[in-house]
Amino acid sequence: MRVPTPLPVAFARPDALPAPGSLRGRVAVLDLALDGADPGRSLAWAAALGDRLAAWVDHHEQPAWACVAGDSRFVFRPRDEAPACPPLVTAERVARLGPADTIVAHGDLDGVLAAAKWMILQAGRPVPAWLDPDSIAADSRRGRPGPRGARLDAALRSGRRGDRLRWLVLESVWAEAWGAPEPPGLAAELDAAAADHARLADRARELAAAARPLVAVPEDAVVVDLRRIREPVDLTSLLLELQARHDWAIVIARGRGGGRKIVVGTDPERSGLDLRRELGVAGYAPFRVRASAEALTARLPDPALGRALAVEG
Repeated sequence: MRVPTPLPVAFARPDALPAPGSLRGRVAVLDLALDGADPGRSLAWAAALGDRLAAWVDHHEQPAWACVAGDSRFVFRPRDEAPACPPLVTAERVARLGPADTIVAHGDLDGVLAAAKWMILQAGRPVPAWLDPDSIAADSRRGRPGPRGARLDAALRSGRRGDRLRWLVLESVWAEAWGAPEPPGLAAELDAAAADHARLADRARELAAAARPLVAVPEDAVVVDLRRIREPVDLTSLLLELQARHDWAIVIARGRGGGRKIVVGTDPERSGLDLRRELGVAGYAPFRVRASAEALTARLPDPALGRALAVEG
């Protein structure tokens, strides 16, 4: 028997928030940074919701947080204090800020679990004990999630497009909060997606082994260009493989709409780097950022990197 989730959830990105008029009732926003390119646009979106904004809970530190410091609906905490979003979604906060009629959340495991936890607490159900620690392990990439979180994280990173898997993860966690097993069809789909991810992880190891080192700078840096690779690639697995051996892991990939995106990763404990400071960006984790070509080549002025970035994808 399926236990349907009680609230609509819109999965979003900081630069692509749903129209306020499309959202029902009071809205809780979870694990979404303010738009890094234009935080004022996110704040204007919140203002358009007005009193319908029940809460905005996030841990992607940004200077623009100061603009809402006096508004208790904005539960903004730095990553040093909150390495994942679900631990910020507490029973006390849901009781104080809720109830919500709609949730807007980021679509990674951290965001999906934050949405599930809000629903569970709003319904007065017990939160699964693994949820907070597995969300921290998955989002900080320190340590490993337990079996439950690892399976759901792998399913979400399987390369399958759309929001269907996010909804399956929500339903799985929601059913557990009610003491119900996963319906067989849901379980089979999650297991198949996790198996897809295992194949992507193998491919990521192959791509990491072929990374090109930057030799004209003193930093330990490598670059991988994915723009001519047509099959799905799990960017997180690739970055983790590279970060285990190099201080700077640079991946050039196709962005949405056919443009270019540059993702840079590091293991801060290994490298001592905070990529937000190194590249002058806000709204990201210290170990993984989206970077502009200008900022990256200014920090790592290697001709091979410049040539790679100059090539059209």
